Amino acid sequence: MKWRSLCSALLVMLGLTIVLSACGGGDHTSPAPSGSITVTVMETDYKIDSSIKTFKAGQLYHFVVANNGGLTHEFMIMPKAGSSMHMHDAHDEALVMLENIAPGEIKSVDYTFPDAVAGTQPELSCYLAGHYEAGMKQSVAVEAK
Repeated sequence: MKWRSLCSALLVMLGLTIVLSACGGGDHTSPAPSGSITVTVMETDYKIDSSIKTFKAGQLYHFVVANNGGLTHEFMIMPKAGSSMHMHDAHDEALVMLENIAPGEIKSVDYTFPDAVAGTQPELSCYLAGHYEAGMKQSVAVEAK
C-alpha cells in the first residue's frame, strides 16, 4: 500500500511540474533528502490541501508546496490550529514559513516535527491579509514516534 501511495504522489508531482512549467511557473524546490517522506501541498485561492494529514514526530518530511491559485500565497506550519493571531505574530510563532509563493510557483522545505509537538494539532496555513480568514488553513496531527 505504501508503494502505491508513493507512486501516486510522484505522479501528482510530475503532473504538477509539467502543468506549472507550461504555465510559466517557477520551480524552486530542492531534492528530497534521503530518508524523508514527500508531502505534496496544493494551495489555491483560499484553500490548502496536504497529501498527508497525520505526521510522526522525529520523521523528516519534504514539503513540496505548489501555488495553483491566481494570488500570491505563503505556507506556514503553525504550532496549533485555530489561532486567530495577527500576521506579524503568526510569522514569529511559525514552525516553518515559505513566503511569497507566486501563482504557478513551487517551493519546498524540509521539516522534522520535534517530540514536543507529538499529540498536538498544528495547522498548515497562509496568513497573508485576509487569506487565513477566507479559509486558507488545514489542521493536521502529529503522533509520537
